[in-house]
Amino acid sequence: MRKKLIYGLLAFGIGTGLGVSAQAGAIASGMMLASTCGACHGPNGSSYGPASPSIAGINAEYMIDTMTAFKSGERHSTIMSRIAKGYSDDEIKAIAKYLAAQSITRRVVQSSDPKKAEKGQALVREYCTDCHEKDGYSALDYPSLAGQPMLYLSYSLADFKSKMRDIEHNPSMSSKERRKKLRNLAALEKEHGQDGIEAVIHFLGSRK
Repeated sequence: MRKKLIYGLLAFGIGTGLGVSAQAGAIASGMMLASTCGACHGPNGSSYGPASPSIAGINAEYMIDTMTAFKSGERHSTIMSRIAKGYSDDEIKAIAKYLAAQSITRRVVQSSDPKKAEKGQALVREYCTDCHEKDGYSALDYPSLAGQPMLYLSYSLADFKSKMRDIEHNPSMSSKERRKKLRNLAALEKEHGQDGIEAVIHFLGSRK
């Protein structure tokens, strides 16, 4: 009977989209908790688009910090701020650990301009590789940008430019490093304008 009660509580948590700890004190597994993320971010964190990013393979500490920022309101999001409040700190850690162990599958089919993508590759290597290494494929410390939905990339860059979103929510990043990243983005826009930003988006969106 006790086991049935615990399984029932876990099933209820998944069905309602909220992380629910079992009464016995055991926290639902990261896989079960992360299954609720699939509605927007795709199965096991690999998105189908059009504007939700893939979060499979994401650095666990970065994920924890981001979810905590959503939960506290430090990072603004109409949807994620509400969702994050439904999870305890331990549940967020379980989700982050599970997603970090997943391999990303780039499912989004996008129409990118080859000429813009070619220009964008050079710009990514000049301005973005301090964090997003290997043409945006690396997810060692920061999210992989290669193959992310172009609409998501466009919205994110617009948020950075408007300062609605801080350049990073990463506790390991010093204020000096933050300023450097902001300078890189400002330099990209100043030296190459909106065309340069679009080229970056087309390049990253063209990656498979």
